[in-house]
Amino acid sequence: MSSNPIYRSYKYRLYPTKQQSQYLEQVFGSVRFVWNQLVANFNSWSSEGPNRPMNEKILKNAPEFTWLNDSISYTLQQKRIDFDEAKSQYFNKGRKKKLGRMRFKKKGVSKESFRIPGQALGYNKCIDFDSGRIKIPKMTPIKVVIDRKFSGSLKSITISKNRVGQYFVSVLVEEEVELKQNTSRSVGIDLGFKDLATLSNGIKILNPRWFRKSQAKLRKEQKHLSRKQKGSKRYERQRRKVARVHLKVANQRSWAIHNLTTAIVNTFDTIMVEDLNVAGMKKLFGKSTSDAALGEILRQLEYKSAWYGRVFHKIDRWYPSSKTCNCCGHKMDTMTLDIREWDCPDCGTHHDRDLNAAKNILDQGLKELYQLTSDELADYRRGEEVRHANTGAFLDEAFSKFYNCL
Repeated sequence: MSSNPIYRSYKYRLYPTKQQSQYLEQVFGSVRFVWNQLVANFNSWSSEGPNRPMNEKILKNAPEFTWLNDSISYTLQQKRIDFDEAKSQYFNKGRKKKLGRMRFKKKGVSKESFRIPGQALGYNKCIDFDSGRIKIPKMTPIKVVIDRKFSGSLKSITISKNRVGQYFVSVLVEEEVELKQNTSRSVGIDLGFKDLATLSNGIKILNPRWFRKSQAKLRKEQKHLSRKQKGSKRYERQRRKVARVHLKVANQRSWAIHNLTTAIVNTFDTIMVEDLNVAGMKKLFGKSTSDAALGEILRQLEYKSAWYGRVFHKIDRWYPSSKTCNCCGHKMDTMTLDIREWDCPDCGTHHDRDLNAAKNILDQGLKELYQLTSDELADYRRGEEVRHANTGAFLDEAFSKFYNCL
């Protein structure tokens, strides 16, 4: 079976000592300071003349900033490279979505992280899988919990700290992955809020509503936080309790969606979805859109399909998949969101709204990809029914991991 070279990130939990934590905090602050100085210098440009040159070397040579030399030089260099890339994208007129101006990073608000390139770490030599240690410049080896090993070539590592105070290292690796075996199955997927995903073969994935389930507990912890004096030790302890609730919701959502998208990619060769306007849906439906993470589901399906040799296709978002009869093609004039089932006035077929939409998404995707005629599409449907009927147990096993996450 052939393989495909990809870039994959492995995330491990770090357990630094107190002294190591203090140094990591110092590096976080140095990287944040360099970024803010670059942003301030960029914003100081005027029509009278160019702003003065600025980079990490100039800052380190300044008498008042000599403390930057105690930090890891590679992290400061990478942050300057990131700023240069952000600046080039800001002036890139070919971007579909215009990039906003760079913002200052504030301690306790912005994400704490820094990146070190692989050549500064000796590539794969920095991680010892046997002893569970990772070695980065100017530091003693840090304890790391390795739940799975990687075999590719290490490109860079990113050390970060979340709002709860946990440290992580993300290892970017270039490796070869084997393409999935063909299953000769295609699927159309209708994403929504009542059911997270409805597949064209009749399988429905319920929306767990992770945030809604934790909203009562979050409200209680936030009320306690509002009564604490900002800057006190009690405020910091309570802030971490609030952050733990958000972290649990994010972990539940991430774990479940990864299992769902992996099961879909393992099961189907061709995956059809709608090109959703997630940003517009957030304005209409608010936190329900963020809680369902529809954009993340589409993103994972797209890159996992590219990894494993699957066909991923988005149909036009304006295609009337919900109000078009999948049997005769009759199109309803209007259909409000509260209508979950309806009968076709032409052929009399009773439709489940989401299942009908999923079938239409599959048919429209097949027409766009392979230019199938009506007769060829009917033959393809009959073949799909036979293939799906013989793999019921396989599908149940593939989606069992997702249901176990709920």
